[in-house]
Amino acid sequence: MKISESFRAIFIRDVLLPLVTVLLITLTAACFAVYWASDRTNHDEALQQQKIIQTTLTQNLEEMLKQQRSLTRWQPLEDHLAQPTPDAGWLDDNVGTWLSGMFEHQLIYLLAADGAPRFLWDHGRRVDSAQFSRVNVPVGKLLREMQSASPVSSARRDRVSFALIDNRPAMLAVGEVSGDDSRRGKLIMASVKFIDQGWLNAMAQRNMLTGLRFNQTGEIERDWLGYLLTNVEGSPIGQLEWLADRPGSRMMQVIAPLVAGVVLVITLICVFMIRRLWISSLNLSNSLLQLGASEAQAQHLAFHDVLTGLPNRALVDERLNHAIGRLNRQPGRVALLLLDLDRFKIINDTYGHHAGDELIVEVAHRLSALIRESDTVGRLGGDEFVILQNDVQTPQDPIALATRVLEALNQPFVLLGIETWIGVSIGIALAPDDATERMEMMRKADIALYEAKSQGRGQYRFFERVMDESVKTRQQVGADLRVALQNKRDLAVHYQPLMDIHGQQVLGLEALMRWHHPVHGAISPTEFIPIAEEMGLISSLGEWVLEEACRVARRWPNLTIAVNVSPLQFRASGFVERYTTIVQSAQVSPAHIELEITEGVLMEDEKAAQSIISQLRQVGFRIALDDFGTGYSSLNYLSSFPVDKIKIDRSFTQSLGITENSSAIVESVVKLGHAMGLTVTAEGVENNAQMSALADAGCNQLQGYLFSQAVPESEIAALIEQRKAD
Repeated sequence: MKISESFRAIFIRDVLLPLVTVLLITLTAACFAVYWASDRTNHDEALQQQKIIQTTLTQNLEEMLKQQRSLTRWQPLEDHLAQPTPDAGWLDDNVGTWLSGMFEHQLIYLLAADGAPRFLWDHGRRVDSAQFSRVNVPVGKLLREMQSASPVSSARRDRVSFALIDNRPAMLAVGEVSGDDSRRGKLIMASVKFIDQGWLNAMAQRNMLTGLRFNQTGEIERDWLGYLLTNVEGSPIGQLEWLADRPGSRMMQVIAPLVAGVVLVITLICVFMIRRLWISSLNLSNSLLQLGASEAQAQHLAFHDVLTGLPNRALVDERLNHAIGRLNRQPGRVALLLLDLDRFKIINDTYGHHAGDELIVEVAHRLSALIRESDTVGRLGGDEFVILQNDVQTPQDPIALATRVLEALNQPFVLLGIETWIGVSIGIALAPDDATERMEMMRKADIALYEAKSQGRGQYRFFERVMDESVKTRQQVGADLRVALQNKRDLAVHYQPLMDIHGQQVLGLEALMRWHHPVHGAISPTEFIPIAEEMGLISSLGEWVLEEACRVARRWPNLTIAVNVSPLQFRASGFVERYTTIVQSAQVSPAHIELEITEGVLMEDEKAAQSIISQLRQVGFRIALDDFGTGYSSLNYLSSFPVDKIKIDRSFTQSLGITENSSAIVESVVKLGHAMGLTVTAEGVENNAQMSALADAGCNQLQGYLFSQAVPESEIAALIEQRKAD
């Protein structure tokens, strides 16, 4: 009896349970296979529909450009427009009526070379030039893009793009009226085709799409697909949406019963096998084999990264110890390359962790293809990789390998069907030159990696002894800064005036941090602010500066006090609440405090930045966008973020009178700011010629060494009186 019970227990453990598991796995696999096939078919169909949309839109843009070229490169039109008084009736028949009636261009404009409207038609009828304002901004952007193209490029003569006009999507084409190349650039033609619902219905019917519509804002609904429309600057204007065709789901309804039948047959077979195996004891050996396989897998997982299959930190450490140990028995070198992916966090946040994992796997594949069998590439965790290069003859060997790594990871990656780019920073340490012990080797490679990242990323750096000294110096300076902040010693806030356009009246002050180190002397904010950010001191520093600025604001209530805000400070939890508490405790109106933020504050998470800025403005703070014009998307931020002021970067001020078109650029920025109801301040004013040029451009405020450097609080009164006397 005991033997029977023991055998039954073994049978249940070694036979019945595995077979039941197999059955469940089979059922799960069958369901998964059906689901996967259905989902894959739906996915492929979605990609095909999006490709159809893209192709159709591209063809329509090209067709619209060809339609416009039938006039812009028609010599009689150029000859007629060259006349002192062109015949308006002739232009109505051959331009407005032609493009509207023949090709359904709703809006047609003939512009002067400077973009001023001359003749305008709306649905074939000539209209007043005041109506050009509805398309002035998108036409201007397209003109600038066309004019910035290479002189030998065909894009220099005409361009076409999507645009948002009257809050409606449209196709916008702009081209030079240039039948004769010798007279190019004299006149410009712009035409508009609105993407209305009728146009979309026709497009949907041709391409067998359901419910095609335009959505300017909002998220795509479930079971719907979308195609993003962008303007000439690459900024989204909205998206086309349509109900996804799901052939995979229909297929699933057909084959699901068949799969269920197959699963039932397999189940019956398993029952029969269980009965037959009841009298067999061979499963004991199979169980032992399975146990051995499990142990081997566990051994593998203990020393390999689960996601990439590369050696993990434990195995890399072991191989590095062996490599360094071999150097004691035979001469040679070992190189340790520590890799950190650039922009990985942005990719992860933008596309999700699944895309981030896919990227990590692809990076592992590319790195594995670059090394020899004697070398090791491993993953330490996150976006950190390591390469152990053995048998290094000269420093040129790791240089060649690092160069190949940079080239390989600078190539685009396809994530979720979208091309994206990352980079990599590399720190290199050599044994026995730099270290003869594993942990020291890792530390020095990490120091070299930090240097590569601090010097701009996307490069490699060898460890140098001076780097170690630099790290120690930075740590000491950081410790001294912490002590200075705790004791409020050697730190001071100086104030630089913001002047009226004539340089006679002080309108406000900008609070600027100063640190006079007892050993190193005056340390520039550009040096100690990054250290404060690394050590987590920037919030405390910023709050202390705000407290000092509030105290000055109480003494001079008629002046606005500007305070700079670090990106780390801006994104810190509780930032708005702390700043509000400081101002309320100081009994100062938030309207007297102007918070200066840079474009870097806005780039990483636009939605969060919009929320924080809105909260600050509700409290009463004024918001200024500092260093305006240095970022690629500053214009977009003006329309997206509620700011009160823009500060033109000093680089534009310094170029006045030196760089061609610098005055025109400044005037354009000022006009843009005024059009949006913003105050415009110019930084870096150092001479009267610059002040005069900025006054002519229409700036509201000036700031720079021409008026004063930043002065201590004790000299503010004298500074104000001196400016009044001047």
